Amino acid sequence: MRYEVIKIITGAEICGMVEEVGDTIRITAPMVCQLSRLDLTNTLATFIPYTPVSSDSMISIDTEHVLHRSKMSEQYIPFYDEASSKWLTMVETESIPLTNKMPKMEYIKDTINKLVAGMSDEELDKLEEEQFLEEDSLLAPSDPKKIH
Repeated sequence: MRYEVIKIITGAEICGMVEEVGDTIRITAPMVCQLSRLDLTNTLATFIPYTPVSSDSMISIDTEHVLHRSKMSEQYIPFYDEASSKWLTMVETESIPLTNKMPKMEYIKDTINKLVAGMSDEELDKLEEEQFLEEDSLLAPSDPKKIH
């Protein structure tokens, strides 16, 4: 077995420990890697299970569904090993922390963070200016005879 990145015809890239079995490849602990820029010099590598609701620790893919394969960069292997080991332990012990509700404030913060993450600095500056203007317009007028 070797660590590989497999791109399949759906466009998904799957990381894992791969072995060839006839006309299929077997991927143990299949994960998807998401990279997020934290700042100018740091990137966060997050490994997410490819089949999170499955109790199987491996998947098989026909080679005809594979667009390309490549060796996983050595730099990522320790992070993959840690994430896949933790995930497989949670699956085996049925200890995946699950809930069907997200606290309302956490949901709102998550949504706002996702929206803001895609905005440029100029757009953020404009948003701050607009919020400031809206707050001013909500204040009561200084002249009590004015209605608005």
